[in-house]
Amino acid sequence: MITDIILNFLASAALISTALLILWLTALRIKDVSIIDMFWGAGFGFIALFCLALSEKNTPYLLLLTALPILWSIRFTIYMVWRNWGHGEDKRYRALRSNVSETRWPFYALRVVFLNQGLAMLLVAAPLWVALATSYNWPPLKGWVMYPPFEATPDGIPVIGTFSPRNAMGLTIIKPLAIIGTIIWLIGFLFEAVGDWQLARFLARRGKLGAEVTGEIMDKGLWHFSRHPNYFGNALMWWGIWLVACQAPYGWLTIISPIFMTYALIKLTGAAMLEKTMLGKTMGNKDSRPEYENYMARTSMFIPWFPKK
Repeated sequence: MITDIILNFLASAALISTALLILWLTALRIKDVSIIDMFWGAGFGFIALFCLALSEKNTPYLLLLTALPILWSIRFTIYMVWRNWGHGEDKRYRALRSNVSETRWPFYALRVVFLNQGLAMLLVAAPLWVALATSYNWPPLKGWVMYPPFEATPDGIPVIGTFSPRNAMGLTIIKPLAIIGTIIWLIGFLFEAVGDWQLARFLARRGKLGAEVTGEIMDKGLWHFSRHPNYFGNALMWWGIWLVACQAPYGWLTIISPIFMTYALIKLTGAAMLEKTMLGKTMGNKDSRPEYENYMARTSMFIPWFPKK
């Protein structure tokens, strides 16, 4: 079992390393490292699909665990490509580039941008490469198992009991913990998808009608209850995936995945960094934005809650 988990990890690491190396070379050619953002979601889908392909069994449980990150990765990747394509390099990466000489930039970008995101991706994907290894070293149970035991006629037709298919490891049945995790994932998926859609619609209307009509700050819909409902939804999805992984042996040990993702979304590269930008406190800009300061004062930062009056 441990050997199989290690195999999944090494295979995932090789897959992501190869993909990121190709992306890095492409980024150098087009002079835009922000293409890494378009790969972030897709990478998890590739890991899930690759680990499932290595598995010896495609049970309903394993298919469920694979489907959750793949569905999210498809939606998120389409959204990121739609949002970023044709807009040039993101200002965060332009700021990084401005602090490094032209000769040092290629390997600096490889280490700081691509390597760091690759390591983060493997860490967050831990529930996938651990739980998807659970179908390897289990003796197969062929045919059908009867519950409860039954008597049969001479030709083998059961007269008591009910047929129930069994897989090679006893995880055909999706247990309550995995069902709860799937429900949590679905709630998070809706929060992120609806939040992204509401924000995109607001920005489009503001660009067309002007801030005098729409307002300067998006504080409607889910954004009325949280300053970052899409980030909250993303974190919730990984807590859901972790709960689904807990049905498998050693799955609970991957709790570092949702913890790290939640911390990153709040403190590292998510809400904290974005709010500095919204307040005009990044890249030497010290302009005050009282509208956003008021929004921060009345609205929960992460977990949705009723705003203060």
